[in-house]
Amino acid sequence: MNIILAVIALSFLILIHELGHFIAARKAGVKVQEFSIFMGPKLYSWQRGETKYSIRAIPMGGFVKMEGEEEASSDERAFSNKPAWKRAVIVAAGAVMNILIAIIIMTIISFSMGYNTRVITKLNDGSPLSDAGIKEGDKIISFDGKHIFHPNDLLVLLYVSEGEPTEIAYRRIGEKGIRRTLVTPKKTIPLYLIGIVVENSEGKGSNVIQRVEKGSPAEMAGLIPGDILKKIDDVEIFERSDLSEYLQKSKEKPVDITIERNGDVIEIHDLVPYASQTYYDLGVWFEYKKGDFFGSISSGLNNSISTMRSVFYTIGWLFTGKATFRDVSGPVGIVAYIGDVVEMGTGFSEKLMYLLQITAFLSLNLGVMNLMPFPALDGGKLVLILIEKIRRKPLDPEKEAWISMVGFFLLIMLLIATLVNDIPRLITR
Repeated sequence: MNIILAVIALSFLILIHELGHFIAARKAGVKVQEFSIFMGPKLYSWQRGETKYSIRAIPMGGFVKMEGEEEASSDERAFSNKPAWKRAVIVAAGAVMNILIAIIIMTIISFSMGYNTRVITKLNDGSPLSDAGIKEGDKIISFDGKHIFHPNDLLVLLYVSEGEPTEIAYRRIGEKGIRRTLVTPKKTIPLYLIGIVVENSEGKGSNVIQRVEKGSPAEMAGLIPGDILKKIDDVEIFERSDLSEYLQKSKEKPVDITIERNGDVIEIHDLVPYASQTYYDLGVWFEYKKGDFFGSISSGLNNSISTMRSVFYTIGWLFTGKATFRDVSGPVGIVAYIGDVVEMGTGFSEKLMYLLQITAFLSLNLGVMNLMPFPALDGGKLVLILIEKIRRKPLDPEKEAWISMVGFFLLIMLLIATLVNDIPRLITR
């Protein structure tokens, strides 16, 4: 079911993207020969007016075929015979539609589930921010000279931090100016886990398993959602904190877990916890708001800008070595990831919100990546249009088609490379 939802989400994003090209082409007076969802052999098609609409067999991609696109045409309604600015609008419209729909989804999520602002509500003991003189109620403006649109920006920037002192700009309530200070991020202490999520963070139900992480010690030991944690070794578990505190003391030492399942008491022996990854952190919690209409719009926009900027950062980090190609996923990995995210929800509304959230994230990624100046992508086509304007002479359609073909071949090679990344991950899940 989750895979079906993932395919639907990706199909929706492709439809939105191609719809952007289609609408812009029609508005510009370009003749559209075919509007297709997916690639490969046709499964079903129908004619409406001058345009053929089709659904194809391979659930990846899609296209809008226009008269005079990458071929010579004497038709005055051909894409190649339109002014450069109109062609640029048509080419960019797909990515713009992906970005716009993502902003709308992000706004809906912010209004429905709430959102975090950049205002600090709590600082952990020993927080680097507290050590630097920053207080609760302060609003973070920038980190290392980079504007903070959303608290997630800090997580992204800290990902490549090596713990060096970094300048943070912030604003204090009642003051007009912006303060600046140096902050030294600290590495987190590893947490010892068994791979479960409980129903509630505290109180009643915080010893009831809601979800078991795939490939975790808990899954390998046979724990399942609904199990009630009763004991760890000889220590009784009433709340999640009882389990967490004991694991922090025992670390990676094998433990025995006693659970209750459908009224039966079951003992599980020699379960080995694992240590979480450590990372640089600022020890800060941000204000959470819900129900603010205009605040939700602002949050949706800022979260979208934050996500798009992180795409550029990630690409840059791949070239500088701060991130590795092993972290890159293709369609197979994305489908699996969407399924995992949706599975995190417990009810229909929660699953829907998670699905919308990951759909918005992927839509922003699709929009930004398509604007990259790479042959066969929309950004590559925009570069060719720009070259044409500089030369004041149109490019040979056959040469343009050849450039796109080479770019498409390179994209296929990239797809194969991501499969090499994704398939082993799925096998070891």
